[in-house]
Amino acid sequence: MRLLALLLSLLLPGAWAQRLGVIGDWGSSTPGRAQAAALLRQEHAQRPLMALLTTGDNFYPKGEVVEGFLRQLPPVPLYPAFGNHDAPSLGAQLRRFRLERPYYRVRLGAGEFFFFYTEAGVREQREWLAQALASSQAPWKVLVLHRPLYSMGWPSPSLRALLEPLLLGHGVRLVLAGHDHHYARILAKGIQHVTTGGGGARLYPVFPKPMAQAWAVAHHAFFLEVDERSLVGYALDTEGRLLDRFALRQENP
Repeated sequence: MRLLALLLSLLLPGAWAQRLGVIGDWGSSTPGRAQAAALLRQEHAQRPLMALLTTGDNFYPKGEVVEGFLRQLPPVPLYPAFGNHDAPSLGAQLRRFRLERPYYRVRLGAGEFFFFYTEAGVREQREWLAQALASSQAPWKVLVLHRPLYSMGWPSPSLRALLEPLLLGHGVRLVLAGHDHHYARILAKGIQHVTTGGGGARLYPVFPKPMAQAWAVAHHAFFLEVDERSLVGYALDTEGRLLDRFALRQENP
């Protein structure tokens, strides 16, 4: 079956790609949040999304769940990361999203996504992440977390030192983060680090970095198209304009 899918993908590029949406720092009562939600609904209507991921700060200011915000998103499975604004009501969010703990893994098509909780217990989670990455059979492994390892705002060097060796050792080529309220993409040691924190909260400025590939101070949503051989990522502002696009290919197809 896998061979058949590979042959068809050679004949029909993108035919087997799973499309995912990503938002971060979004759960705020602002026009930007409503516009980002409308963009996601519009994109889902045009080409259905398999699922929606978040990079944390799902609800402001203290993480209390707002069902109205959730109802404005496309009606697809939602897999959240959790951030510093979610921490005060973490238990309520875990119950709402039917999760036992704030770190977990989920396989979506050709990609497996590893959600890491940056606000507590990071050393214990590192052991879990090491085992999870080692056991993954997915063509693409993606880390999803709130605080960025690299960013054009406020990165977390200590978290980078803790996790980057694992990512390099297990072939992770994409990290999705939030926390900084803008869009940015940095290429570091062969890994694309995307900060997608423009889901609705007040926007932050960017600070130039030598490794930066793209950036924008704009409310936006991010999208992934993933199949066995390729991973394409792109960001759209709330008017649907392209902010950035990149493509990764399997090194040993």
